[in-house]
Amino acid sequence: MMTPTSHAETAERPAVEFPGGVIIPDWGAVTTPQAQNALRAVVEAFISPKWDGLDETESRIHGIVLSGYALSGHAPEIADVAAAAGLAIDEADSVLQRLTGRDLLIIDAAGQISGAYPFTDGPTENHVEAGGFAVGAMCAIDALGVGAMLERDITVRSACRQCARPLAIHTRSHGRELEQVEPSGIVVWSGHRYAAGCAASSLCTLQAFFCDDAHLETWRANNPAASQDGVRLSLTDALEVGLAIFAPMRMEWPS
Repeated sequence: MMTPTSHAETAERPAVEFPGGVIIPDWGAVTTPQAQNALRAVVEAFISPKWDGLDETESRIHGIVLSGYALSGHAPEIADVAAAAGLAIDEADSVLQRLTGRDLLIIDAAGQISGAYPFTDGPTENHVEAGGFAVGAMCAIDALGVGAMLERDITVRSACRQCARPLAIHTRSHGRELEQVEPSGIVVWSGHRYAAGCAASSLCTLQAFFCDDAHLETWRANNPAASQDGVRLSLTDALEVGLAIFAPMRMEWPS
């Protein structure tokens, strides 16, 4: 797993450059104005300013945490992270706190890792399955990006934010294309509110699935403050945004 060390951006396409020249996000993955606008909002809000300039130790620890999620579907214990990094537990904990400040990780009230985009151990509407692997995802966009990140076809199970109807999204082409969708009219609202230096508690809460446009519009009418700033995405648009952010973070699937 590669993690960012330096910054590269243009006025039109802000991005973070990873070691070896890998760029987050992959702007080539988004093909519509809606997907481009949603991606730009996410990148400008926190990816570009927060993920820039990691040192080597931060990069290594971040990768270890993501690998832990990929292996088990849950965050690794801090002691295991420290051992994998060759650090004392207090040293590893200090790095984890810095990564939390960069909004790359979530640490819970007990001091344990509870999230690392796109994954979460916290309460979530969004669950990703791939064979025997199951993991929670922070939001709709994150869930759709997991397949390309792990280079596996996945099933995303979620619910309409308005009516709670179960939704199922199956992918193909190693998570890069939609295969089967139930119901067929699923859309995504990509809200743009980022607050308190934490996407998980702000931006991610407004990246949601709806079973159709009518239910999205009903939700927006009933939640005007939450839906003032954002973009309505088709499911294909939303998949493109997820791919743009997480496909460049490709990880070896655990054996």
